[in-house]
Amino acid sequence: MRIFQGKEIDRPALKLWGAGMTVGWQLHEAYRPVSELAAGATDLFTGAGGFGLNLLTGIDGRMKVESRKEETGDPNWLDCHTVLHTPKGDLEMVRRESQIGDPGYDMEHYVKNEEDIEKLLSIPYTPPEEFRKENYDKAVSAVGDRGIAMIDLPHAAYFLHQMTGSETLAYLSVDARELVDEAVSVYAKRLYDHVKRILDTGIEHPVFGWCGPELFLPPLLSPKDFDDFVMKYDKPICDLIHERGGYVWVHSHGKVRHFIERFIEMGVDVLNPLEPETASNGDVDMEEVAGTFGGRIGLEGNIEIQEILLSSRERIADLIDRCVEAGWKSGRLILCPSAGYMEYARPTEQYIENLLFYLKYGLEAVERCRR
Repeated sequence: MRIFQGKEIDRPALKLWGAGMTVGWQLHEAYRPVSELAAGATDLFTGAGGFGLNLLTGIDGRMKVESRKEETGDPNWLDCHTVLHTPKGDLEMVRRESQIGDPGYDMEHYVKNEEDIEKLLSIPYTPPEEFRKENYDKAVSAVGDRGIAMIDLPHAAYFLHQMTGSETLAYLSVDARELVDEAVSVYAKRLYDHVKRILDTGIEHPVFGWCGPELFLPPLLSPKDFDDFVMKYDKPICDLIHERGGYVWVHSHGKVRHFIERFIEMGVDVLNPLEPETASNGDVDMEEVAGTFGGRIGLEGNIEIQEILLSSRERIADLIDRCVEAGWKSGRLILCPSAGYMEYARPTEQYIENLLFYLKYGLEAVERCRR
């Protein structure tokens, strides 16, 4: 919490994205020793449940939805069709789902043209009911001094992207920019009101977090798109959270170096995952970023997950040392991989061993900084 607050800390934090206080469900049994070690060794980010929001319908479940599954010719994959019956016509998406635990693929998105955005906006929306403060208090009490209980939020612009996909959104951002802006503004207003209802419960110093700005950065979209569809709508939400004594965590892959000042202006307290220049889509030199921005924003990440998947222990140790040495100068470093650790259905022995090494050596590295 002191990293979010910009207060002095005794050492950098150590995080394994996706780790919890207990071992719980395992995507593959090989992950169990990693989950066990992380539960005891890391500074935890846990979810504060009971505050979810469906930006499409709110709590209104009366919208007609049909679904069906079709064979693809490969027994490992099925195409799952979902049809939304909106007041202005049907919307259909197709998702190819793995039958053996692999990630799926969106083959066809709901929104394919301007008319489909109008259909999307015609769907009736009912705001959620009032929330109970006890849900957050219970999560905070459970994690205690081990870490943060964070309220996960959807993201207005990201939600629209999920409906369109990257290619269609890129075209629409040029051909139907006012309509795209209208859609993002509608979802942002729903989100703002949702956050206000949560804050009205009286919870103290809440941490809110969301993902999505990465899809409005180059190369997918332009800096102006970031300002128009992310900055314009996220800043009022951040301001509201700060006015009520809360804090903001944001996840944004991609080349974020030239957007860090914007994230600070927006009101982001901790930015993740700050992928290094060696990553395929990263551009963050931790030494330069820590020197440029100092303690103005929390710096989380900078260890590319591909390195843990494929690299030698010697290289991982070197990457950890360099990250901690550079990031510690900011006084607000959270050492963390760039993605969740349990996202591969069939982890290799090397990956499991490297995850365990990351935890053990990472703890040694942050402890060497202890004041």
